[in-house]
Amino acid sequence: MANDPATEVHGDSKPSVSCSNYVINVINPRIVTITLLILGVVISCWVFYSTAYPFQFLPRAYSASPSPPNSSLGNIDLNLQKVLEKAAMRDKTVIITTLNQAWAASHSIFDVFLESFHIGNGTFKLLNHLVVVSMDHKAYDRCLTVHPHCYALHTKGINFSSEAYFMTPNYLDMMWRRINFLTSILEMGYSFVFTDTEIMWFQDPFRYFFQDVDFQIACDQFNGNSYDKNNRPNGGFMYVKSNNRTIQFYKFWYSSRKNYPGKHDQDVLNKIKKDPFIKMIGLEMRFLSTAHFGGFCEHGKDFNLMCTMHANCCFGLANKLHDLKILLADWRRFLSLPPSKTALSSSSSWRVPQKCSNYVINVINPRIVTITLLILGVVISCWVFYNTSYPFQFLPRAYSSSPSPPNSSLGNIDLNLQKVLEKAAMRDKTVIITTLNQAWAASHSIFDVFLESFHIGNGTFKLLNHLVVVSMDHKAYDRCLTVHPHCYALHTKGINFSSEAYFMTPNYLDMMWRRINFLTSILEMGYNFVFTDTDIMWFQDPFRHFFQDVDFQIACDQFNGNSYNKNNIPNGGFLYVKSNNRTIQFYKFWYSSRKNYPGKGNQDVLNKIKKDPFINMIGLEMRFLDTAYFGGFCEHGKDFNLMCTMHANCCLGLANKLHDLKILLADWRRFLSLPPSIKALSSSSSWRVPQKCSPLEDGDETQTKPGHLKA
Repeated sequence: MANDPATEVHGDSKPSVSCSNYVINVINPRIVTITLLILGVVISCWVFYSTAYPFQFLPRAYSASPSPPNSSLGNIDLNLQKVLEKAAMRDKTVIITTLNQAWAASHSIFDVFLESFHIGNGTFKLLNHLVVVSMDHKAYDRCLTVHPHCYALHTKGINFSSEAYFMTPNYLDMMWRRINFLTSILEMGYSFVFTDTEIMWFQDPFRYFFQDVDFQIACDQFNGNSYDKNNRPNGGFMYVKSNNRTIQFYKFWYSSRKNYPGKHDQDVLNKIKKDPFIKMIGLEMRFLSTAHFGGFCEHGKDFNLMCTMHANCCFGLANKLHDLKILLADWRRFLSLPPSKTALSSSSSWRVPQKCSNYVINVINPRIVTITLLILGVVISCWVFYNTSYPFQFLPRAYSSSPSPPNSSLGNIDLNLQKVLEKAAMRDKTVIITTLNQAWAASHSIFDVFLESFHIGNGTFKLLNHLVVVSMDHKAYDRCLTVHPHCYALHTKGINFSSEAYFMTPNYLDMMWRRINFLTSILEMGYNFVFTDTDIMWFQDPFRHFFQDVDFQIACDQFNGNSYNKNNIPNGGFLYVKSNNRTIQFYKFWYSSRKNYPGKGNQDVLNKIKKDPFINMIGLEMRFLDTAYFGGFCEHGKDFNLMCTMHANCCLGLANKLHDLKILLADWRRFLSLPPSIKALSSSSSWRVPQKCSPLEDGDETQTKPGHLKA
């Protein structure tokens, strides 16, 4: 978080609102005045209601227990007591982090934080003792989906869900609320390790903590002496024992905010750390070495010693997230080294900070914040007025599709699609395309493991720059926008593709044929494409295994060893198609052939037409891809060194696919962690899938019964 002197806290910076692209020639001042007056009345009513009946309803029992003045939190919260009891170690120590909506978003800071525990040495077990304290109900909801120990901390009259920028009033409220809450933990008899969510846990830190010390804290800068109070502490990581001394100290710390108005908890700690009161109560304070507990401000070079790394001295969520992902990659690379090399302190080096910069912002003028909010309010009022007078002249996030007169398969060129393709295309105008609907876009579902495979594959991460996610409904589109830069909303008039499309149902067939029609349009716009189903894992760059100068090449459920043989059983979930007149004619022929085979899916029809004389007539060169490189649950090679993609084909049900795909990722990670000498052996590893997925008769997905999910 941003207890360091140059960090903004919890969340992406929001895009500024601009009216620059719209012209309003006349705005009646009376209407603006009335609008602002109504807005003022609504806010006043809300303030009154919140004062009279503060937060009487919150979802999922989110409201905290009432708080008479018994302790810092009031009467002991039974929900908190239960969470702490379940999470505590034998000596009543818990690990605590705080989380709000802005940082809880999928693929944001919270995810990489949890991932560090999974890949660290001896850290996975510590998740059993981690309590995630959520500052708002959306963060709480997200926590419940991924972690067992979640507690919802309600602060009466304050909303902590959005981004809290460094040194703004909301930031200060959040920091001081945290100190108050941690005081209560100590009063309940629990010791704690507090950790910001932007700290990566690479090794068990308990072996490097000082024994019998009341309060020990990490540093932005460490001068080599753990007793020296001239060290620069960082409140994002500390280990505190529960006793009368620490309880008194925390209450003193909290009350000292009044002596330093406008200062946050870390600034105040720097003011009071030498106060005579510390000696009077007998508190022993120590400072942790950056050789073991480092950060972007200052860190040790020896990976063997490093327990935690903090994204401190860094401004901006996007920058933090970028550098933390590099940090995880550095750690994975270190783990993959042979023991003889990991033992050397010089075997690896950290590649961070990169986007994070070591600059300091001491003060953000609250008046500037107030003026900015006032201007924003006026702009929003203008926007409301404009949309009332001229409704829907512009739509949010450009979700509407362009009109489609019959010029091409999509009609007139969709400018939104053109922009997305231009940004994503490789130099030769090749894009990677997948389709997504709401059912598969849900957090921790197929879409997440699909993206994860690109992150852990060899040479595949860069390919995400060329991936276009075509969303079939607005919820899938919204989800895509939160995790990926190249998203396009494909609107199909009168059809809802958001729910599960079961194999061979009318909705499934509509979706599959809509896809063929859309891909035809991509070819007509001059773009080559690799189409990939979202249930395909990308482990290595496939382009080196594609055939050169081939128009149309496609993966197989079953491959007979001859890439020219049209008796191979193709699978339309993965194919590489060059844009030219031959492929455009072929795709139009494929699409029109659906009328000759009513009730058949696009893959069934492809099997019917692949030997049609029309193919030879137009001169299309078709090749079939070897399952040794492009495998699936139907059939796959055994050599991990050769495998580029693995498809969850021949599988019934989304839950089964997801289960086995996660095992697939685990198998790949295990392979990557092997020493190079062992990885070079084709027999070094074996796939443990399918498990819940069962190979279907003849290895052909087209033989499956209704209930097979192929969205």
